Amino acid sequence: MKKRTIKSLAVAVLLAALLAFPAHKLSAVTEGTIILGNVMGSGVTTLVRGFLQGQVHNFKDAVKCLAYGSASGYGFYQSKKLVAADRVFGGILLANLSASVIDNVTSGEGPFSYLGFSLPLVRIEVATPLARQKRSLLRVTVSPRDAISLALSFKKSDRVSLRNGMLAFEADTPLASHVLGWAYSLFPTTLSGTDESVYRHEMVHVVQSLQLMAASPEPFVKSYRREEGKAKLLSFAGFRMQAIGLANDLTLSKVQSYSKYWREAEAYQLVQSL
Repeated sequence: MKKRTIKSLAVAVLLAALLAFPAHKLSAVTEGTIILGNVMGSGVTTLVRGFLQGQVHNFKDAVKCLAYGSASGYGFYQSKKLVAADRVFGGILLANLSASVIDNVTSGEGPFSYLGFSLPLVRIEVATPLARQKRSLLRVTVSPRDAISLALSFKKSDRVSLRNGMLAFEADTPLASHVLGWAYSLFPTTLSGTDESVYRHEMVHVVQSLQLMAASPEPFVKSYRREEGKAKLLSFAGFRMQAIGLANDLTLSKVQSYSKYWREAEAYQLVQSL
């Protein structure tokens, strides 16, 4: 009972931190603020995720999660910078690497035991030579949130193409007045005829979605290690609920105005600063 209470408290702290995310006007956000937010945010959420997934038993474990989470947060920042500078595929690769490090350390593995890449609906992870007692060489997880986001993207757009290794949507009708682009999870949509910077802005949102995915504890995903037998070639590891991303969608995106929403403030600063 005590352990359950502590875990509930940790979840409450995580959600409170999300709701209390500082709101700044688009023009007031600095690059230093963005770096600090990414490093501290990913560090704290990695620590909480590791605790909730039963991988924090002592001070050393806590420092490990905090350190690798903070390093991954800086990796996410750099990936957003790459995307904003139109080096989109490199930015997406770095974002997936940063997410993989967090997935690994919060599951009791080494930081580079598995390398993952998010595709529409699924995330594929490949075991590296550093993986111990792996269940399989390839792991697949499915995200219901991404499935809903993909359906919404098709519904709200008129064309779809493959761009920089990701699906990209184009619409003839704006989602709302004066809106030139939008992104549902990993799927960016731009209004036809808009400037290239709109696409880069929306791709920053895609990186943010990968970051929120990495922050989310996943109770319905199997552990990486097998208990007996031989490793398989491919295994289905479960469903990623992406609770932090869902909480963000249902809270901050609704409560904060566009000009103060943290995701918009960050994307605006990174793209406009170039």
